[in-house]
Amino acid sequence: MKIALTDETGELDARYRARVKKIAGAVIRNLKVDRSSELSVTFIGDAAMRELNRSWRGIDRATDVLSFPQDGEGPVPLLGDIVISLDTTRRHALSYGNTFHEEIKKLIVHGILHLLGHDHKKKKEKEVMRGLEEELLEKIRGL
Repeated sequence: MKIALTDETGELDARYRARVKKIAGAVIRNLKVDRSSELSVTFIGDAAMRELNRSWRGIDRATDVLSFPQDGEGPVPLLGDIVISLDTTRRHALSYGNTFHEEIKKLIVHGILHLLGHDHKKKKEKEVMRGLEEELLEKIRGL
């Protein structure tokens, strides 16, 4: 699995970026995703996230994570792109009583599940997705 990680904010050091790649890789292995797939994770700030959210979802505010699934066609299956706002992540970690790192892990898991087609718009879908999130977070607890 190739995981491309970009920090457009410049806030995350190389060691932390490597740690995030390890987390994403562990989630993908636990979900038994094709090992030849590629994933992109990008960290941005609220201003850029607000623009993305407005452009793609018609919602004029920042959010914590957006997922952009790819078609998976071609010689290398593209899982998709996950974009995370570090500003919103910090606020959510504080309001939810989590560490910044725990919140990042939640968003990586959440984003990957969206790339694989999971959603939380309907009650049953939400229950399934939340259950998978909890299971995966337990499996990657020490990372």
